[in-house]
Amino acid sequence: MKLNPVELAVVNNPVRDLVMWASVGWLHDAAGAPEIQRALEIGCGQGSGLRAIARRFHPRAIDGFDLDERQVARARPRVADLDARLWVGDAERIEAEDATYDAVFEFAIFHHVPDWRRALAEVHRVLRPGGLFLFEELSSEFFSDIPLLSPALRRFTVHPWDTMFDLPAFRAALDDAGLKVRALRPNLVPGWHWGVAARA
Repeated sequence: MKLNPVELAVVNNPVRDLVMWASVGWLHDAAGAPEIQRALEIGCGQGSGLRAIARRFHPRAIDGFDLDERQVARARPRVADLDARLWVGDAERIEAEDATYDAVFEFAIFHHVPDWRRALAEVHRVLRPGGLFLFEELSSEFFSDIPLLSPALRRFTVHPWDTMFDLPAFRAALDDAGLKVRALRPNLVPGWHWGVAARA
């Protein structure tokens, strides 16, 4: 599901870039500073995540895709020096061979995906055995349990509300997909969680 204008304004700004850098820093440390040869970002947006991943993890190759062709167009000049491979694509059908990546990153994308369980299965498929899934995600609690903020988010954002997961459902689905959680950041804000999982 593509972002609406309000959501695009939220993600295409310097504040979100700072949060992205913080997320990537925590994920790097929580994963034990792994050596990564090839990385993928699902939902690359305007390229901020790709830049943060490249700077902190130093993969030899980095790929990214987004459902919105406008975001991919914004990302291309921002990551030109990384020689990143970008494309327009869908998290439910990742255009990559099996066991391609050492790490797959995802920053608050799956709560927009109607069939998010299929997207998790795709993450498992494209990861090599032992590869890492590193995520920052929002679950339904973020849109229901925060006074003042949650009602505004429900009104001004577009999501597949009927299929959105809560945190326990997401944790269970990771296990079902063969992605074993290694680390979870303490839940400082309801429904906003960062984690590291490994392909079994």
